[in-house]
Amino acid sequence: MMNGFHLILIGVCLIGLASAIDLNIASDGKMVILRPQTGKGRVETLWRLKANKGCKMTLGCKFNTQSCNAALIKVDIGGKISHQCPELGQTFFNTSIKDSMTVTMENVGPNMASFCQVKATTPYIDLPEPVIDSSEHGLPIKPKANSACRCGWSNKNTKRIVNGKEAGIHEFPFMALIMEKKTRFPFCGGSIISTRHVLTAAHCSHPYPENSLSVIVGEHDIRTVKETKATKVIHVKKIINHEDYDNVTQTHDIAILYLEEDVPLSDQIGRICMPTPQKDLNSWIKVMGWGLLKDEEQGGKASPVLHKVNLKVIDLGVCKTIYGIDATKNRQICTYNNEKDSCQGDSGGPLVTIDKSTRLF
Repeated sequence: MMNGFHLILIGVCLIGLASAIDLNIASDGKMVILRPQTGKGRVETLWRLKANKGCKMTLGCKFNTQSCNAALIKVDIGGKISHQCPELGQTFFNTSIKDSMTVTMENVGPNMASFCQVKATTPYIDLPEPVIDSSEHGLPIKPKANSACRCGWSNKNTKRIVNGKEAGIHEFPFMALIMEKKTRFPFCGGSIISTRHVLTAAHCSHPYPENSLSVIVGEHDIRTVKETKATKVIHVKKIINHEDYDNVTQTHDIAILYLEEDVPLSDQIGRICMPTPQKDLNSWIKVMGWGLLKDEEQGGKASPVLHKVNLKVIDLGVCKTIYGIDATKNRQICTYNNEKDSCQGDSGGPLVTIDKSTRLF
């Protein structure tokens, strides 16, 4: 009994509470850095974070060590507590449920083994997701079939899945699927922008030589040819990657595929309308593709049918906190939705929004 008592006492003494800090996080767009106290043994620092009423906080943390014995972070986002250590990942992100959050950082030794950044934001990243498609504005009156400006319409099906993820057959006529010509392996998405051009991401086309890719238009379910007769495979004649594309930083990640023959325009296959220069913050946009339904680490498999999801345009500063990515203001936008996103295989596909004046994508 005596030996056991001494062992427990030693364990308790190894952890010291360096400080408990109450901190108000202003909604001024500025990041606040949380640095743990250091010292001999294991030192614990606790922050009680508070944002203005009606606001939430996004938290991003990074470990400077590989060992869970050197650092541990506990986050209470409002009734939901998570424990993080380096072996679970070098970075992680959290969003508060309400306007308060508690962060506890344990640090072993004189070196700072981790740090966090927190920023207050309005709660738009957690708002209920509306159903967003052209039916919200009334189905558009389609331009005449021979109109050079016909673009961006959506085909509706009364049996479509309203609250689900699967898109209706030909719901998005402008959607294209890119595949390797030789293996017929589909790996990226794209958007029809003219009868001879498909817009995609440069990281999809950059590794491939000329005449090695094909585009599939009018597709929905890649497992069968029975769901539609509109599907057509068109070979790519020329790949035009952005001249400033950088495959390391992924800047200027855009490419145009010039096709060997015209896309057969119809009610089932058509062009996307070109966008305005910049989307407003808080606006909803839609992304679609045949990509993984879960991350590969979670056993995700590519979807055989076209799926869709709604994402919200968020502030680039918040984006940095959530994803740890610095976006360029004049060239990029950042999107977010709780536990929803595009995934591997969706690359190159469009982010689309509805023009309220034309009711077209």
